[in-house]
Amino acid sequence: MSIRPRRLIIAAVGALASGALMVGCAAPTATGTQSTDKAGGSLVYLDAELSSNTQLQSSGTWQDSGYITNITDRLIYRDPATGELLPYIASDWTVSDDGLVYTFEIVDGVTYSDGTPLDAASVQRNLEWQAYGDEEKGIPADNWFPEVASVTSDEAAQTVTVTLTAPYAPFLNVLSFWRTSLVADATIDATLEAQSQITGIIGSGPFVVESEKYGEEIVFAKRSGYDWAPPSLEHQGEAYLDEIVVIPVTEDSVRLGSLKSGESDLIRYIQPSEEAGLEAAGITVVGIQGAGNVNIWDVRQSAPFVDDINVRRALQHGIDRQQIIDDLYTENWQVATSTVTPTTFGYVDLSAELVYDPDESNRLLDEAGWTEVDADGYRTKDGERLHLLTYVDVFDSTAKPLFQLVQWQLKKLGIELEIKETDYANYSTILANPDVAVRRNGWPEADAWVRQNVNYNSTQSNLYGFAQADETLDGLYAAQAVATSDQERAEIVGEIQRHVIDQAYGLPIIDDTQVFGIQPHIHDFGTTYEARPWFYDTWTEKK
Repeated sequence: MSIRPRRLIIAAVGALASGALMVGCAAPTATGTQSTDKAGGSLVYLDAELSSNTQLQSSGTWQDSGYITNITDRLIYRDPATGELLPYIASDWTVSDDGLVYTFEIVDGVTYSDGTPLDAASVQRNLEWQAYGDEEKGIPADNWFPEVASVTSDEAAQTVTVTLTAPYAPFLNVLSFWRTSLVADATIDATLEAQSQITGIIGSGPFVVESEKYGEEIVFAKRSGYDWAPPSLEHQGEAYLDEIVVIPVTEDSVRLGSLKSGESDLIRYIQPSEEAGLEAAGITVVGIQGAGNVNIWDVRQSAPFVDDINVRRALQHGIDRQQIIDDLYTENWQVATSTVTPTTFGYVDLSAELVYDPDESNRLLDEAGWTEVDADGYRTKDGERLHLLTYVDVFDSTAKPLFQLVQWQLKKLGIELEIKETDYANYSTILANPDVAVRRNGWPEADAWVRQNVNYNSTQSNLYGFAQADETLDGLYAAQAVATSDQERAEIVGEIQRHVIDQAYGLPIIDDTQVFGIQPHIHDFGTTYEARPWFYDTWTEKK
């Protein structure tokens, strides 16, 4: 077995930290031995963000979810291409006719990386931990989980039975999601602080955490003896790569330069304007669109003026989505046609309701009383300018030019969109300001409707900022969760999409895409159903 010398990785880290990488250079000729043998080698992955919190029930950043995916397993595997739910740690399962009782058969012989068994008793404890949290440690229940009446296990039969208090249609989808990854007792027993660091997550996955130097690198090593991948996969047994070295590099130009110069193998977050240059340098550019919520602007009705439906509808028709794609993006991106992407369960094409129609926008604004125009060309009413506040989304690498183009489009209607910026540390706090009129949202998810319910139900996060609940919307979210057939649920989530667009609670912009740059010697890079990196099949020619 041959692993890339550690001194080269350390040197790369130092160069990244100092910003001294060779930006703009063509990828050099590979110096390592080129091999078609899949086993062995190291991959250097430059992520755009720092790890921030890996505690399963409370974390949520993209980078942390991707890391967790590679060091853990889940009860159910979701095929990235078809969305089909397939066996994984659960070799089979049954659901009672009333949708209340789920019984899972657990694969024999699985162990966590600390050597402890992943058996029925361990699965029971994980599901109870997800369902109820750990109040003493300040760990919440997983808000993606249903209300659970009981979890029991049968050691002899290696089965786990979950009884719900009410039907919960998304439950199997949720059990395929990174947030419900299975972890060892040592993780569940650990402090909140320990769980919040990647070194505190002990899973059964194809990789393990070898080391972490916070803010500098995380090293994942191949799990020796791993042999319980989803049986539907052609690849079985251990991962091919010996190690993955993840280096957080927040500066776009440094990530790009390191990839072009050959100092890294894979990067995430590429500006659309950089895609052609990378491809010309021999880099493979891959755009992955996960199922789930689109890149959408939530309209916060706590803010001035947008509690008026005519103003919200004027915004909906005043955004030229095709111009945004044509001017700012590439063929890896496409215009949003609903609140969810086309591969999402229950998707309804509402492109006709999202058509760009500035004449209709102007009519709606006139009807809303915004008929005066000030010296700067902005609409006014009762001496007030039609002014909306937003902040550039720190989690979207393409957000700033997108926001600026929408700002320009809205100015033509006489709407002033003020754009401010902040950093990762303060972003969530600033968005709590009720004066923020619109905020970007949208992530690929295991079940888009669970995420929407958490975000938009007035009894939960209430991200639309309702002063008074929209009982129709809340009722639809509640009804889809307890639907007992796919047909019934699809009809309900279709109504959710129509209602949100009709009321202009959300302004869909584009279908979200994760874009990666990959060296040509890296093969079979894969992602999950939600477009998170999964390195189990990945291999390198350089040993």
